[in-house]
Amino acid sequence: MKRRRLILLVILLGVSAAILLVHWRSRREPVYQGKTVSAWARDLNGPDPLARSNAAVALHAMGPAAVPFLVQSLNRRDSVLKRPYRSLAPKLPLWLRRIVVQRAKPFDALNDRLMAVNALSALGTNAPVLPLVNALRDPERIIAGPAATALGNIGRSAVPELIRALGDRDGQVRSLACYALSIIGRDASDAAPALIQRLAETESTVNSSAAHALGRLGNEGLSALIAALKNPDEHIRAQAARALGNLGRPARAAASALIEVTTDADPTVRQNAVQALGTVWPYSAESVAALTVALKDENAQVRLKGAQALVHADRFRELQIPALIEALKDKDPQVRGATAQTLGQIRESAKSALPALRESLKDESEFVRARAEEALKRIEQERVPE
Repeated sequence: MKRRRLILLVILLGVSAAILLVHWRSRREPVYQGKTVSAWARDLNGPDPLARSNAAVALHAMGPAAVPFLVQSLNRRDSVLKRPYRSLAPKLPLWLRRIVVQRAKPFDALNDRLMAVNALSALGTNAPVLPLVNALRDPERIIAGPAATALGNIGRSAVPELIRALGDRDGQVRSLACYALSIIGRDASDAAPALIQRLAETESTVNSSAAHALGRLGNEGLSALIAALKNPDEHIRAQAARALGNLGRPARAAASALIEVTTDADPTVRQNAVQALGTVWPYSAESVAALTVALKDENAQVRLKGAQALVHADRFRELQIPALIEALKDKDPQVRGATAQTLGQIRESAKSALPALRESLKDESEFVRARAEEALKRIEQERVPE
């Protein structure tokens, strides 16, 4: 019995000694003005603005000297001794458990990684690219997200590795790579072709992040999106149209290309193109003509987006009002209601639609009747007394 206890004690002491040895060998931290790099990194997230500012200055001053330790911490995972230690810890003396946990902190890998990624982010362009790209794969989002921000802050030199990350198997990595490129913006123009390919993703977080990133690339991104409207893949065409719509008027150069794809063979592409045209440039006769044609599309969602898009084109009333009046008879109540709402928002310019709107007050759909009533009030309030 005594022999078994002695063997158990030796094992426990050996495990503890191994943990302490690993900690001692791996925790040789750089020091600046009497504080370790991890202490400065903790100050970055503190409540005191002055302490945060001082920490940023200190980490910049440490610069490359701090990088090896921070990279080591960023790659840290819980020790393989964690499970045996936790099973044996209750049999260890309390004083020894306190030393291991409080001083060695062998099972605090997550906090170490968080400290490291925040400190590397503060280094800006001095931060190493490849370790941060690897950190995009971290299973903890609180590590992977700041790693993407840090890569964005590095700028142009991070772009080649981020382009490679766009082809990663992991959707989180691809999405975060898009986010980092969006931070870099115009300096990431080389990533435009790779980002276009990500528009075909089935994962919405990836294709929407890619679309956002393309919008941040300036003229290179805009040109890539316009070219993508002719891509053989309908998913890419649809997402490109949607991304252009999100850009709004800065994408005015895409108006003619969007007009062309309002007649695309794919209904989702047509829908996104019509909606985008309504935000990018509905202020020309060509745009209004395309939108009025959309009111007769075989797809109800395309017709709906067409009715909604025409709200901005009131000065082309001679082109659109007759088409909108006709759309009040659409077989889909959502389209009829949206058409009535658009006429109401056009206000006085839509006065010729008053008889048709009064007829819509008898519509079988309560939704349509309500929109028609609102439209009549708006138009009649704006009418100039004769």
